[in-house]
Amino acid sequence: MPSAIVVGSGAGGSVAALELVRAGFDVLVLEKGRNLLPGLGGSRPVGSLFGNDEVKAGRWFENQDIVLEPRTSRTQAEAQQGVARSFIGDVNTLPTTVGGGTVHWDAKTPRFWKQDFAGRSLYGPVPGANLADWPLSYEDLEPFYDEIERRLGVQGDVGAMPAATLAQAPRRHQFVMPPNPPMYAGTLFAQGAAAAGYHAYPFPMAINSTEFDGRPRCNSCGFCSGFGCPINARGGAALNFLHPAIRAGAELRARTLAFRIDLNAKGTAARGVSYLDDRGRIHHEQADVVIVAASAIETARLLLLSATSHAAHREGLGNRSGQLGANLMFHFFTLAAASFASNVHAWRGPSSTFTLDDLVGPFRGPEARAAGMPYLKGGNCEVGAGVLLLAEAQLYASLQGLVGAPHKDAMRASGFREHLAAIQLVGEDMPQLGNRVDLDPGIRDVYGFPVPRITHSSHPFELASSDFLGPKLTAICDASPGVVASQVLPTASVGGPVGTAHIMGTARMGHDPSSSVVDPWGLIHDLDNVYLADGSVFVSAGGFNPTLTIMALSLRMARRLAG
Repeated sequence: MPSAIVVGSGAGGSVAALELVRAGFDVLVLEKGRNLLPGLGGSRPVGSLFGNDEVKAGRWFENQDIVLEPRTSRTQAEAQQGVARSFIGDVNTLPTTVGGGTVHWDAKTPRFWKQDFAGRSLYGPVPGANLADWPLSYEDLEPFYDEIERRLGVQGDVGAMPAATLAQAPRRHQFVMPPNPPMYAGTLFAQGAAAAGYHAYPFPMAINSTEFDGRPRCNSCGFCSGFGCPINARGGAALNFLHPAIRAGAELRARTLAFRIDLNAKGTAARGVSYLDDRGRIHHEQADVVIVAASAIETARLLLLSATSHAAHREGLGNRSGQLGANLMFHFFTLAAASFASNVHAWRGPSSTFTLDDLVGPFRGPEARAAGMPYLKGGNCEVGAGVLLLAEAQLYASLQGLVGAPHKDAMRASGFREHLAAIQLVGEDMPQLGNRVDLDPGIRDVYGFPVPRITHSSHPFELASSDFLGPKLTAICDASPGVVASQVLPTASVGGPVGTAHIMGTARMGHDPSSSVVDPWGLIHDLDNVYLADGSVFVSAGGFNPTLTIMALSLRMARRLAG
């Protein structure tokens, strides 16, 4: 029986674990974080230890401790000036827990478009960006999109999707469930979008609108994005993939920190993984195949930590191209907030029940030429999000400096929670060689390992695209019934590592080992048996939430590996 070690139990790792164990592999999943899902892998329903807990964000339930395991960051300009770091702490620390980010995602599952896989060929280079085509097409990934959606249980309505969207992301099947009842704020924004000449439609989401897979339908409680679902109406990596993988024989070891991929004497293949257990003891586990799915930042870190004396791996595994850690991408976000005269209940239900694709682009008008860009580009819009009670209280205190009686008066009026709703644009970042992850030369974590250092500066492409598209968001807000005021926050205010949980790049895929880290199947160049199964392999960011694409790529890789 062949054996496989999967490092990471999130979107990519869980999908690979299920596929391989069903193909007869002896699968071991190593997860750095805790298991907060009682019943996972057993016969009883899976639970959650932080559903509906508004203060859990400050308890580090699922995220790494930023004091014991910080990250560091700096800008490209600071790097050029020799500044080692300008910040130590929380630099986009995604959930470090069993199930990864899907333990509390908002379950949006758009597909990448055809143009996202061939942007360099279709639209040409962008000055200062390291653009390349993917070594695969939408058609290569389409059947795996279909399969992941069926297993997750994705709701939607093909009949309501615009023709332009279906031309770029064709679908052969209707969604397995119809859309959720639309939230009121989203409905008002959808009317505003129509008045502005745009087409909003139900957002594809891995949230049950009917009973599915033995789990109930969503009850629109409002504690969705950022929370564990208390009734398991939301799909995810742990529930839909890791849970059946464990029941089929895969082993999960939580609280295990993989710190090195061990190579054979020739440096041509991995023979296993070295890791620390929850008591700090070192273990060496052997396997025929190693799959790394620790997220773009942590995967790059692990490959860098695994450098050896072999000529091909002195600068990290798969780094013959010098691009390991490079091309780090964070979607740029542009936010437009609208204040309504009446209570629009924006906090109720999933965080967004509508989307629109009219602002994906590319846009090649005078705004692009004025910015020195061949084109500008955005992405899908998340239409209708709001805030919960504790977040509202924090906003009054932090943004307006209110304390005491004025703070109580603001909470009673509830301008932010009951009367405010937002549209959020997910925009495509440009890959840059200067935006990268490396090992900090002077800061180590509590275990004694160098922490990842993030060097990042926004490309003029993102800033110009956000400035161009922001007014279009406010036009939608202003055309929505009942809006009394609106304001846009461009990516300069809410973008970069702080503004998004979407992390991509650092180990891009490609045919040529001189310009990529892995091949089109995720196999590291120069190694026979080490695969990557997370957002690190992305060649471009697209303008869409990346989780579905991560899962589809992982399934494609594991299906081939399993024969």
